[in-house]
Amino acid sequence: MKRYQVIKARLSGILLCSGCLFLGLLLLTRGKEAALGVREGLVLCAQSVIPSLFLFLAFSDFLSLTRAGELLAKPFFFLGQLFGAPSCAASVFLLSLVGGYPVGARMLARFAEAGQISPKTAEKLLCCCVNASPAFLIVGVAVPCFGSAKVGGVMYGSQVLAAILTGILARLLYGPGEEAGRVSPKREFLPITQGFVEAVTNASRGILLICGFVLVFSAVSHGLSFLPYGEDWAGLLEVTIGCAGLPGRGFWEMLVLGTVYTAFGGVCVWMQISCFLRGTGIRMRKFILLRGIYVFFSLLFTILGAKQLRLPEEVFSTFSKALPMRGGATVGAAALLILLCLMLLLCGRSCGIIKKKNAR
Repeated sequence: MKRYQVIKARLSGILLCSGCLFLGLLLLTRGKEAALGVREGLVLCAQSVIPSLFLFLAFSDFLSLTRAGELLAKPFFFLGQLFGAPSCAASVFLLSLVGGYPVGARMLARFAEAGQISPKTAEKLLCCCVNASPAFLIVGVAVPCFGSAKVGGVMYGSQVLAAILTGILARLLYGPGEEAGRVSPKREFLPITQGFVEAVTNASRGILLICGFVLVFSAVSHGLSFLPYGEDWAGLLEVTIGCAGLPGRGFWEMLVLGTVYTAFGGVCVWMQISCFLRGTGIRMRKFILLRGIYVFFSLLFTILGAKQLRLPEEVFSTFSKALPMRGGATVGAAALLILLCLMLLLCGRSCGIIKKKNAR
């Protein structure tokens, strides 16, 4: 056992040093491309990431900090039973389908910290609660690539089915949690005003963290563009960059790559999730093992749906030019980012006072 640990430590050290050396050489030899990636990452954050994610991050935190989340979950208690989890799993699953990738993971972390769900159950729920939002699939992928919102609807419906099946599979493989089917344990919730302040502050921290990862992986993706099929591999690192490079290809190539990118989520999203789960006892091992099955289900249902609805014929009969994403909100979104930073600095102290009062 000790020998295995020694070998493992040496291999991890070799891989770490090799990776750092490679990234260092990449920065020295392809500094211009990396800088271009950072600039494009800033535009991406201002135009897409902040407008689409910030409000959902604040909303999900508000639900987990106040009674609103408990009330929302009651009509959908059957989802908790379906996945072998307590009733609060319903609100996590539903918001993960609407808010986008990190929202579900962030809510699971909040519920685990509050004792409403065990880390082991949260690990199984994580397998089905990391999903692309319908806004991203339709506005960010389908319309620019295919000129058709219906394609995005098919992709979204396919990923919803994939999430449900993956959640059921996780329950079958790992068994239901000890709290399966139970009503979430009672806990003290924050008042609405305090919950709102806390939610906005947490969302501000979260969105800055997400944007930081987007900038790093945008730079890495541009730095690796010299590799064979570099543009294709970029989508596995950062999903938005990969989808932005799809227009101009054949229908089925765009559909398959777009589905794989959005279902996989990208290493950038995985790093964001791991950061949100830090210190909660929730591990990502089950999520990583079942992500390939999630991608397979998404791709299968998307292809079947496209053939059943004859989407290639419809797209190419009406498609003249892909519609670009709007970029007029760049200045406003950048101002919003600055405002978020100020809010984070000004509210940090007040939220610390709130936490101390609640602890008393």
